[in-house]
Amino acid sequence: MKTHDIDAAVRGLKPADDHITDAAWSQVMENVTFDHAPVVSLQKRPARPRLLLAAACSLLVAGVVGAALVNQQGQDQPQALSFTEQGDKLVVRVVDPNLDPKQYNAEFKKMGLDITVQAIPVSPPSVGDIVSFTGRNQHDMDQLHRLEPGEKCPGTLNASDPGCQGGLELPRNYDGTTVIDFGRAAKPGEMYLHSSSSATDKGEALAGLAIKNKTVAQVLPLIEARGVKVQSYRPEGTPPGNWIVQDATPYAPGEVILNVAAK
Repeated sequence: MKTHDIDAAVRGLKPADDHITDAAWSQVMENVTFDHAPVVSLQKRPARPRLLLAAACSLLVAGVVGAALVNQQGQDQPQALSFTEQGDKLVVRVVDPNLDPKQYNAEFKKMGLDITVQAIPVSPPSVGDIVSFTGRNQHDMDQLHRLEPGEKCPGTLNASDPGCQGGLELPRNYDGTTVIDFGRAAKPGEMYLHSSSSATDKGEALAGLAIKNKTVAQVLPLIEARGVKVQSYRPEGTPPGNWIVQDATPYAPGEVILNVAAK
């Protein structure tokens, strides 16, 4: 093929708009010869490949978005609570312990359950837990079972997983009326309505501190070193320094009640 023939053919390709003219294709085919090589059939490229590609991408994106919407509607998972059917039982677990109780109540109502959640101030270990519940009568109470973190978790989940925290197990057709006390963080100076039995228990203000059977004079500096103050004593009144400390009870954030006895 001659050089000037090739140049003329290339000029006819018009790469700016990706369109090959009929005249250019004819000139290429007339001047190209093959020696001992198979003949390859050439086809003209589409006039607007970029537009076609864009259209194909648009269809692909639309399909992905459509599938996502279908999956989202099918899942319909609550944001505050999770509901899992296990045989004839329904397991309810707290997903987000920091939400307003109104949202928990709305989700219970949506499930057709007459269950009301009220948040009460608790000490740190009980924040986010179902600390107690009541029913109209013993029949209602007997149908409810409080789940500890890690109890009856699906698959390989355990107490360390956010999706397997404390919850409540009840019949799927539960028709009772229940009020649940749900633990929230107490505000400064706000008395706990639920706490561990001892302020030295894990997670409490004096966790791990050895105070039992020591004198009041020995214990007070230890408590102050933790940044904790004694709200009051049992029995009431300020005891002599030589009295014996029996235990400490959580009272409010950074405050304890010191249980003492005469030596």
